[in-house]
Amino acid sequence: MFDYLIVGAGFAGSVLAERLATRSNKKVLVIDKRNHIAGNAYDHYNEDGILIHKYGPHIFHTNSKDVFDYLGNFTDWRPYEHRVLASVDGQFVPMPINLDTINSLYGLKLNSFELDQFFESVAEDVPVIKTSEDVVVSKVGRELYNKFLRTTPTSSGASIRRSLISR
Repeated sequence: MFDYLIVGAGFAGSVLAERLATRSNKKVLVIDKRNHIAGNAYDHYNEDGILIHKYGPHIFHTNSKDVFDYLGNFTDWRPYEHRVLASVDGQFVPMPINLDTINSLYGLKLNSFELDQFFESVAEDVPVIKTSEDVVVSKVGRELYNKFLRTTPTSSGASIRRSLISR
């Protein structure tokens, strides 16, 4: 007899089952329509010893030491740095736009305080934000918008949502 039945062995179901079993000493049955745990983060070694990400590569990131330490009980972490570079004016610069981007693009040596002043000097007043263009132009100005986004349509040709571009 089980105390709990959990449907789904992805992150949420697995963590809930583990917490109930180890912290509350409950008997837990976890079921999933797939024949493995970990949901879309599942990976396995093939017959040649190569790690295969069955549902595509996955990157986990958190700012929480508690979460990192907890998950470290169940996995070995592999160091990874994800950097996106945009080709702008014949050079590769970091994207999203940040201090390194501006310094590289314009040959400057700004610090973070000076970067804020730079953005204030080039930002345009947009009274009502209606589009992703409005978001960017109101923060970093039209020139940077044109350099980074005007010539970079999404793969589907769709416009980028305001909530994503303002991150």
